[in-house]
Amino acid sequence: MKNRRIWGTLTAILLVLTAGFLVPGQANNNRVEIAQQPNCKSPQTTVDMNICSSQEFKAADTKLNQLYQQLLPKINSKQKQRLTAAQRTWVKFRDETCDYSAGNFEGGTLAAPIYVSCKAKVTQDRVKDLEGYLEQASL
Repeated sequence: MKNRRIWGTLTAILLVLTAGFLVPGQANNNRVEIAQQPNCKSPQTTVDMNICSSQEFKAADTKLNQLYQQLLPKINSKQKQRLTAAQRTWVKFRDETCDYSAGNFEGGTLAAPIYVSCKAKVTQDRVKDLEGYLEQASL
C-alpha cells in the first residue's frame, strides 16, 4: 500500500512536469534565448569583449595560416626550415607577450579579453610580416 502511494505520487508529479513542457503557451516561455551579437566597435560588457576579441583573433589567425600556406610553395627548402623555426619562435613570443599584457589584470575579469585582444594584435602584426615575405617570394 505504501509503495502504491509513493508510485502514485511520483506518477502525478511526472505528469504535472511533463504537462508543463507540452502546453504550447508555456513551452515558449521555457526557451533559452539566443544571445545577440555584440557591437564589437564598442563592446559594453566583459562577455562582449571576450566575444569580440575572440572573433578578431580568429580572423587574424585564419589570415596568418592562409598566408603561411601560400608562402611555403614559393620558397626553397632552406627558407622553409627558417620560416618554420621563426613561426615556432614567434608563437612562443606572442603567447609570452600576451601573458605579460594580461598579467596586469590577473585574477580579474579583464584578463581574458586583454590576453585574446593582445593575441589578435600581435597576430595582425605577423600577418603584415608574412604578406611582405610573400611579396618578396613572388618577385
